[in-house]
Amino acid sequence: MRLNVIQLLINSSIMMSNLFIPIFASELHATGTQIGIIGACYGGALFVSTYIFSRAADSYPPKTLLLAGFLSSSITFFIQIFARDPISLAIIRALAGFSVGIYPAVLILYVYNLKQSIGKFSSFMPLGWAIGNLTAGIIAVYYQIFAVASFLFAVSFYLTLKLPSTEAVTKKKTDFFSFELLKKNINIYFPFFLRQIGANGVWLIFPLYLASLDANKLWIGIIYMLNPALQFIIMRRLDKYENSFLIHTGDILSVAAFIALIPLTIFYQAIPGLVLIAFSYSFLYVGSINELIKKNEEKGAAAGLLNSSIALASIIGSFSGGIIFEYYGFRAVLAAGAFSALIGYVVMILADRPHIPQKS
Repeated sequence: MRLNVIQLLINSSIMMSNLFIPIFASELHATGTQIGIIGACYGGALFVSTYIFSRAADSYPPKTLLLAGFLSSSITFFIQIFARDPISLAIIRALAGFSVGIYPAVLILYVYNLKQSIGKFSSFMPLGWAIGNLTAGIIAVYYQIFAVASFLFAVSFYLTLKLPSTEAVTKKKTDFFSFELLKKNINIYFPFFLRQIGANGVWLIFPLYLASLDANKLWIGIIYMLNPALQFIIMRRLDKYENSFLIHTGDILSVAAFIALIPLTIFYQAIPGLVLIAFSYSFLYVGSINELIKKNEEKGAAAGLLNSSIALASIIGSFSGGIIFEYYGFRAVLAAGAFSALIGYVVMILADRPHIPQKS
């Protein structure tokens, strides 16, 4: 129960901090490309941190990594208050991204070793996003949002102090980079990576897109709440389905979702597309995590590489999304998101095809 609360709090904190960063950056006179660079700085630091600490999760005491991640996140999320221009915002966001990458794989391993449902635990992630989005929309003042986000990480740190001290999941020594692990699971990692490139480009500009369609900050928070709130409901019911079915269906729905967001003329028309995104990400994430943990001995590293692929996609997606937005506008970013998800689906289909040897 305590782990579910921690999952809820940290994801509320992350999302309430992330929601208005594009608008905040725009008010600091950042261009579309600079907004993309700010997003890429966060994603780049998250990628490096996630990979390093996912490998460490198989060898070091989980509680130590959790405490380090929550304490550093509390500090770095608070100092976002002091950003005064695009450069300082980019630097602070990079520090926040590195802090956030320390703990995800450890939390998954805790749940796995307690033999609890990965789907139900994962469902508290989007519930946290929903609460964070709504809270940010209600507060609508940047420094107050960052302060509350910092406080939630501090509470998570306190709750972690009360968790039992446990040993590392395995004492097996792991290499810093396992090409074999990546190769073995490439049919999961790479399609997910391509889908997330498009998704990160979309989420980078989406608050600005909604604002251009007459949504105020409260409505942006409410609309953003819908997608993760549905994910909370959906994820809790997916453990009974085949992982391959979830992954394939998630990719198809992703393409449909991004296309549905293109022809909007008023902000509330985004709701059907966000419903599709809720189903697509729930299916993809739960199916992918369950499959990786099921078929790999290095479970922390395998799950962590998925988080690393998400973080790497945020670098490319944010940077490319910012450039496309600056030169071609909102709808071009959405179209690029749909195309990226489609390519991911095609790659997955090709990767899953059985190899038939040529007759000599």
